[in-house]
Amino acid sequence: MTVLVVEDDPFVRDMAVMGIEEAGYDVIEAASGGQALRLLHSGIAVGAPLTDIRPPEATGWEVARVARQCLPDLPVVYVTGYAEQMHPVPGGVILSKPYRMSQVIGLLRTWLA
Repeated sequence: MTVLVVEDDPFVRDMAVMGIEEAGYDVIEAASGGQALRLLHSGIAVGAPLTDIRPPEATGWEVARVARQCLPDLPVVYVTGYAEQMHPVPGGVILSKPYRMSQVIGLLRTWLA
């Protein structure tokens, strides 16, 4: 199963990609919301996105909305360092930065089993 990681901070993105790959998942990475949207519009298939809420060019909400056009029940992990953005999201889980990769992997294993 493939996880789309959308994160503009290269260090955080590299850590997420490494942790998810070590857990046995394939990863496609995007450094911006715009890049993620272009990948999704090109037809890539993802099992779950892990997206920052505020990447450049497009929000995590927009990325999830486009990803869910083909799969309305697609699970999404949203990550944020902004407490004011902590609103419940249908079909998704919001994790505060800094998050632990064990949290992400646990969610992926539950959703993508």
